Amino acid sequence: MAAEFNYLEFFKEEIRNENAAIKIGAVNRLNLIASALGPVRTVNELTPYIINVVQEEPLCNDEEFLFSMAKQYAVLSDYINGRDELLIAPLEHLLAQEETVIRDQAIQSLVTIVDKKPSLVPEYLVPTTHRLATKTDFFTARVSACSLFPVAYRYAEEKQKADLRKAYTALCADDTPMVRRAAAHKMRDFVSVCDKQDLLTDMIPVYKQLSQEDTQDTIRVACVHTTLVLADLFNPDENRQHTIAVIKEAAEDRSWRVRLTVAKNFAELCSAFGPEITATHLMLPFIQLMRDNEQEVRKEAVRVIEPFLNGPGLTSEQLQSHILPQFQALGSDSAQPVRAALAQVIGPVAKVLGRDVTHRQLLSLISDLMKDEFHDVRLNIVSHAGLICEVLSVDGLVHSLLHTIQSLIMDNHWRIRQSVVEQVPVLGRLFGTEMFQSKLEALFLSSLRDSVHSVRQKAIEQVKEIAIAFGQKWTVEHLLPKILDQYTQSAGYANRVTTLHVLPQISAVMSDQEIVSSIVPLLIKATKDSVPNVRFCACKTIMWMLEKHNLGRACIDSIIKPSIQELDTDPDIDVKYYAQRALNQCNGT
Repeated sequence: MAAEFNYLEFFKEEIRNENAAIKIGAVNRLNLIASALGPVRTVNELTPYIINVVQEEPLCNDEEFLFSMAKQYAVLSDYINGRDELLIAPLEHLLAQEETVIRDQAIQSLVTIVDKKPSLVPEYLVPTTHRLATKTDFFTARVSACSLFPVAYRYAEEKQKADLRKAYTALCADDTPMVRRAAAHKMRDFVSVCDKQDLLTDMIPVYKQLSQEDTQDTIRVACVHTTLVLADLFNPDENRQHTIAVIKEAAEDRSWRVRLTVAKNFAELCSAFGPEITATHLMLPFIQLMRDNEQEVRKEAVRVIEPFLNGPGLTSEQLQSHILPQFQALGSDSAQPVRAALAQVIGPVAKVLGRDVTHRQLLSLISDLMKDEFHDVRLNIVSHAGLICEVLSVDGLVHSLLHTIQSLIMDNHWRIRQSVVEQVPVLGRLFGTEMFQSKLEALFLSSLRDSVHSVRQKAIEQVKEIAIAFGQKWTVEHLLPKILDQYTQSAGYANRVTTLHVLPQISAVMSDQEIVSSIVPLLIKATKDSVPNVRFCACKTIMWMLEKHNLGRACIDSIIKPSIQELDTDPDIDVKYYAQRALNQCNGT
């Protein structure tokens, strides 16, 4: 009888193999070895071995091996019968490694194990965190400790928390810049698990100290993120005393990255601080950000206006008195991205301000942005054309913006033409049939012949909305004949295909009898087109009409079926395929 296969010895041989792929592959399949050995042998034999192997030559210097082991310790916790405490010591060793990715993976695995079994924290994780935080031979252990403090504090016993806060504040004042940076970056997580009184007593002095850090702007950036958490926890008086000053100083920081962080998070800051503090303390810093020397800061300050509008912190009066006066300067900003950001928010701003203020203070700016030389500016303002027109109403719009919108539907950039086409149904409903026919209809119909497929496709999708808006009678008597006129042999086959694609859209408001009398003849004509693409599009459109509408047996047998049967011998294989499908549908109808 053959000897029983020794899984553990096989694993030992594989991880000692000089071939890196074999070695790493063996580590990544550690769960299979543990499963084969069973819980008892895994705890008694496999676990001690992999604890020692990461600390012994030569594998202790193999960074790829150590990274894979750091990942597998979390996996192994499912196979050791609840003895997760055995894995904390080897992970502690990996947390002191020089290579960042090894430490990060070890942190992730340790947090995973602890979250699954929080009872490990008081006896095992808290002492581990203290050891790492006081390790002086190399700073990497202290950097790793910063990431463990939030989870250790969350599950620690009350008597341990004071010492954890003391140890964390020591790391915030560490002599090594990398340690202070790591502590600052984890501060928002740490303060979120602390009680308010402990924050006020122990953490606020450290928070204020780090916000004044001279050497690293990333620490001051981290303090802005910490402020978001603190502002939610504190009442208005506590915020006035402890956090407002930090944000006001950050908005004027000499580093543009710090100011940029304030700008990006301004809406969330206002929401956390509340309307009263926003009005009294934050409007002036926000205006300064919109006037900032750095274009990235100005751009983000403008972009944040839209979410700012949706929050509770900004009233219409504040918008008019503080923010609106900055728009003229921003509209002529030398940086194109800033003007593009302004164009993106001006529609929602107009909606909040209402017709009179928009007409009086924004109309000329909107018109200028629609004519901007930078296509992203035009694209962004056009995407809100429908909203702006709704705010202004037809009376306030006709003589000012309509001519600009007409020119944009013929813009050189296809995305702008596509965006204008998308707005046509909204504009049509505002204008009514007469003004639509005189000002926009011809330009809209020309977009069905656009050289770019995406523009034609967007125009096809809007036809149904226009037909629904203006009703069946107008569609059949006025719009349909103009659509049908676009189907000509001289127009190019792509335009004839587009016309066929429009017919299902326009049929949404037509009766079956109107479809038979007006649309079917064109479809029959298309089945005889000289271009195969047009012929099989005609077959596909006929199939759609048969499925969605009751065209009547007489029409099918005497008009549609004979034309499709002629295509049964078509030289093009695609035409024959769709003709056969359409014929089957005729027979089954």
